[in-house]
Amino acid sequence: EGVDFLVFESYVWWMYKPVINATFGHPNIVKEYNVTSAYKMALQTWANWLQSSINPQKQKVYFMSLSPTHLWSWEWNPGSEGNCFNESEPIKGPYWGVGTSLEIMRIVEETLEDLKIDVTFLNVTQLSDLRKDAHTSVYTEKKGKLLTKEQQADPKNFADCIHWCLPGVPDTWNEILYAHLLQEFSN
Repeated sequence: EGVDFLVFESYVWWMYKPVINATFGHPNIVKEYNVTSAYKMALQTWANWLQSSINPQKQKVYFMSLSPTHLWSWEWNPGSEGNCFNESEPIKGPYWGVGTSLEIMRIVEETLEDLKIDVTFLNVTQLSDLRKDAHTSVYTEKKGKLLTKEQQADPKNFADCIHWCLPGVPDTWNEILYAHLLQEFSN
């Protein structure tokens, strides 16, 4: 209530474990789900909430596609054993990273297609997938503290190839969203 537009994004937090435990409000009854089943259930819950809570005549909804990772350099440089550390150029040519789940993308697309209200899908996955050079790498923090010199010297174990540098790729996502907002609200 009281907002003109909502932006949703969901992905990387679902990719840490192949199985998710859920209680559904009953702490003593834990059920195990594979990630894609749990993600589908979560998106359906979101879709149900959205359809019952949003006024499509007054509010606009956007869903940002998944943000890729660059954890293994062998994906773009066969035979190498690194990650995003010291990468300085984007990937050239066609590329789809192993950490970018097509199944999750399909679940999002199917959920959005089944909605009875309009949600604009902002697909930033492919353009971001090419940017192995744009992560925070060893210039990051763990548990709220900047990496030590020793940790920075061990990029295989400490480079952050999930989060993105600012300014950079997230600015491009914001520009895509901003272009949609300008188009929507100029009408």
